[in-house]
Amino acid sequence: MKTLSIIIPVYNEEATIYDVLEAVVAVQLPDGIEKEIIVVNDKSSDNSQKEVERYLEEFQSENITLINHSKNKGKGGALQTGIKRATGDYTIIQDADLELDPNEFNIIIQPVLDNEADIVFGSRFLNEKKGGSGLSVVANRVLTGFSNFVFGTTITDMETCYKLVPTSIFQNLNLVEQRFGFEPEITAKLAKIKKLKWKEVAVSYDPRTNEDGKKIGWKDGVRAMYCILKYGWFTTLKKSIKKPL
Repeated sequence: MKTLSIIIPVYNEEATIYDVLEAVVAVQLPDGIEKEIIVVNDKSSDNSQKEVERYLEEFQSENITLINHSKNKGKGGALQTGIKRATGDYTIIQDADLELDPNEFNIIIQPVLDNEADIVFGSRFLNEKKGGSGLSVVANRVLTGFSNFVFGTTITDMETCYKLVPTSIFQNLNLVEQRFGFEPEITAKLAKIKKLKWKEVAVSYDPRTNEDGKKIGWKDGVRAMYCILKYGWFTTLKKSIKKPL
């Protein structure tokens, strides 16, 4: 791994995106691995774009690319834009809030460096301090359990943001979900590629509330159940990828 692409989808995160960029840039990756940071502003209606531009003006970072959507597409749509632009050997997703700690990139990429895995998920539920409300924890466990049943996987946190995937694999997937259905879609389609080795590692989690700006709701949970079935049972490998591996 020579370069890690980090995709940051942003929608109305003016309070945190500057700090997130500071944290991501400050991370020192092992073995001289470089970072490619791709920020996708999904037509934010607040000052998120200005906060990203303020950071770029202050630090003149050459490895940060800002892409501005002309219309809001949703998190999945923003990630699809970022994935297309990624040029690193591996790609990881970083949310624009402060729920997850970018310093733990090193924990996530280590199994790849040790040749133990091709795909690494950062699990919030392998950590002793799981965080989150009781309802959100239950919802995540139900969705993850159902996805394991449908996909034939054995993971503990399907909905995690931290998914480390070879960029070539990411870019070869036919991704269509525009909102939070992206999480089960990507997991389902990766699970169909049987040659990939998976691993989970524990990551810390500092959940925020709806009042703090959390955007996912019960409708997204219903959509996730639908996506688990659609992409798990009713979508073939041939339709999941753009070209044969």
